[in-house]
Amino acid sequence: MIELKKEVYKTSYLSPRNNFELTDVYAEKRYDPLTGHRVRVYEINWYTKPVDFYSLGEKSKKRCPFCTGMLELYGAKFVPSFCKEGYLKKNEVILIPNILPYAENAAVSILTREHVVPMGKMEKKTVFDSICLIFDYAKRVSKFQKKKYRFAHLHWNYMPTSGGSIIHPHMQVYVTDEPLNYHRRVLEKSKEFKEKSGKEFFITYLNYEKKKNERIIQLLDRCALIAPFASRGMLGEFMIILKKTFSYQDVTEKDIDEISFLIYNLMLFFESKLIPGFNLAFYASPIGNNFMRAHIRIYPRVYRDTDIFATDVETPTLLYGESFSLVSPEKNAKDVRNFLKNLVKT
Repeated sequence: MIELKKEVYKTSYLSPRNNFELTDVYAEKRYDPLTGHRVRVYEINWYTKPVDFYSLGEKSKKRCPFCTGMLELYGAKFVPSFCKEGYLKKNEVILIPNILPYAENAAVSILTREHVVPMGKMEKKTVFDSICLIFDYAKRVSKFQKKKYRFAHLHWNYMPTSGGSIIHPHMQVYVTDEPLNYHRRVLEKSKEFKEKSGKEFFITYLNYEKKKNERIIQLLDRCALIAPFASRGMLGEFMIILKKTFSYQDVTEKDIDEISFLIYNLMLFFESKLIPGFNLAFYASPIGNNFMRAHIRIYPRVYRDTDIFATDVETPTLLYGESFSLVSPEKNAKDVRNFLKNLVKT
């Protein structure tokens, strides 16, 4: 039922790193077991340099719409009939409308009063509060509009390497009746898998990975963290599978507590590897359906060259849809597991 398909291919050249001797270099083509998406894996050493986001942040602080004093002047507000205060709040986290019409119900959660929070310095409680507030907003929008929206597209562009244009920490959500493009593809393939096998794909895949024990990182009561077989990011990819949850409406505080714990641990690992940013997205079944477990994908994001701020997304990925990774998921999983073991010891 689950097939982890890969093909090894070879290229040969006179290598300047090997005194221009004939050198064979091997790589893999891997295929996502659900969608069939092809990923190329080159297992090579990679290096990145630290980025001083405090200095970058100082340049943008005076025009940041999320900073205290600026938020009151430039932050959008909800209509009074929806929210009398103009914003939703949970402890330090504030959620306001998104001024850009990405969707009919688009909002932004502002995580902290601090303008710059580098990798590894974000508190787990802050992540928890933001995710709770976002799903609360999604439910309130449905009630207010008297329309049960089927999807809440929670996502996070953390730091400029992720493509985020505002360095101040924030998450986003679109509450819609239809899935976004890639989400639609995953839903279609998940439904097809269940119709053919009678089983839900992500739990079936997780059970397969448990037997292999190569890419499992951490198993909790309600959530599992793995490095998926066909990881798409340049430095791989991480996935959190919500083992008991299907739609955004089903997400519990226990789910969010475990999600926040896993994200917090990953952020500490990224800090240790000098990875300054990531992209995160939440995927789930539409409300009322149970053919796909909810899950989260997290891509580490770096500058390939900090001297010229070269990004880690190139033409093959952006325009041809050809993903490539410089580190295997097996190595990523092993590295994170070892990091977490040492973290517990200290």
